[in-house]
Amino acid sequence: MTNLIRLAIILLLLSLPALGQDLPEAPLYWTKTSIGLIAADAAAKATDMAFTMRNYELPGFQERDPLARPFVHSGPVLAGFAQGMLFATEVFTSYELHRHGHRRMEKLVLMLGIGGNTAGIATSTR
Repeated sequence: MTNLIRLAIILLLLSLPALGQDLPEAPLYWTKTSIGLIAADAAAKATDMAFTMRNYELPGFQERDPLARPFVHSGPVLAGFAQGMLFATEVFTSYELHRHGHRRMEKLVLMLGIGGNTAGIATSTR
């Protein structure tokens, strides 16, 4: 037990210099542009899910997206959960790209999400 405590103290002391490093200040992630893209992505996902669930009630409905198909046919709760997880993954990916300096790619991830759900909305309303 004392060896474990010693090891923990040594690791703590070795990590202290990392806390004192001055890191360059990165531009903020939460700008008007990123907030707008995130809101548009959330709105597109919610609208696509609403149209999909409405169409699911119609006879002969077939989900065309092979990745979404198992979730849609499992009911609205699981489909909503899957859509929420996809949204969280897109926002997290965008944030991580921002943290690593990939400013254009961070926006591209969100725009691809918006575009994919907009295409889903367009095919659901025909």
